[in-house]
Amino acid sequence: MKIHSIAFFIMLPFLILVLYTGYHVFFMDDNSMFPYLLVFAIISTIIYLFSPQIDFAWYSNYPKDFSQKERTFLSSISTFYNSLEEKDRLKFEQRSYVFIRSKDFKLIMKERKEMPEDMKLVVATNAIQVAFHSDNYLYKKYDRYFAYGHEFPTPDKKFLHSVEVNHDDKIAIFNMDVLVKSLNFENRIFNIGLFAFIDIFLHINKKSIPDLPETTSVWQKITDISSISKNDIINTIGYEPSNIINILYTVFFMYPENSMTHFPEQYEVFSSIFKIQNK
Repeated sequence: MKIHSIAFFIMLPFLILVLYTGYHVFFMDDNSMFPYLLVFAIISTIIYLFSPQIDFAWYSNYPKDFSQKERTFLSSISTFYNSLEEKDRLKFEQRSYVFIRSKDFKLIMKERKEMPEDMKLVVATNAIQVAFHSDNYLYKKYDRYFAYGHEFPTPDKKFLHSVEVNHDDKIAIFNMDVLVKSLNFENRIFNIGLFAFIDIFLHINKKSIPDLPETTSVWQKITDISSISKNDIINTIGYEPSNIINILYTVFFMYPENSMTHFPEQYEVFSSIFKIQNK
């Protein structure tokens, strides 16, 4: 449980009472305090077990308004946010806030430390864009996000790469340097953040995807849409993913107008899955 968790502050008085009654029971031999110790311990345990639900309910009902500084930063990193009307921008901000407060973010350097707030928002921006039209924007059980400042190996992928989703451990790992650069779609760098959250979204929601044309022609469509070559995409990710649909849907999110032009049938399927209403 996080120290800034609302559930933690609710639980804190009961923890103090556990310590107080426990001291009397175990050090002062005051057995009359034992029933109170038991009650306070049970209440503390229940709050701890339901802390994610408590935090979600609180932050959903009382989301903090973004400061002008936060809005300016968000505007600088998200083309999608900039395209929204005012009421939807507020929805994006509030969902980003709830997402950030509900998850555990770590920056891995010589040792793990809490990720800076602006980096958390960089990660959240991609998560919220992918699930913007869905109620499941918190990606249930995927609660831990890690970032390096460079390429990294992992036990599952022992070579250097820039993004990985582990569905068993429910985590995602990013090369923050590449992630930040890929936010500006004009850079023509494949967005590894959208790529990761598309993978998680499809895995959670068990969406049925119609068969694609043969792989070579899909790669050509991807290049036509994004002006990013297959080799550049693979080099950015660090490996060739087994499922090309995650790559295709990433460029659909990055370049929707080009996608509708070059691959209208598949873009229609994509829009249905992510509940996007085409203008």
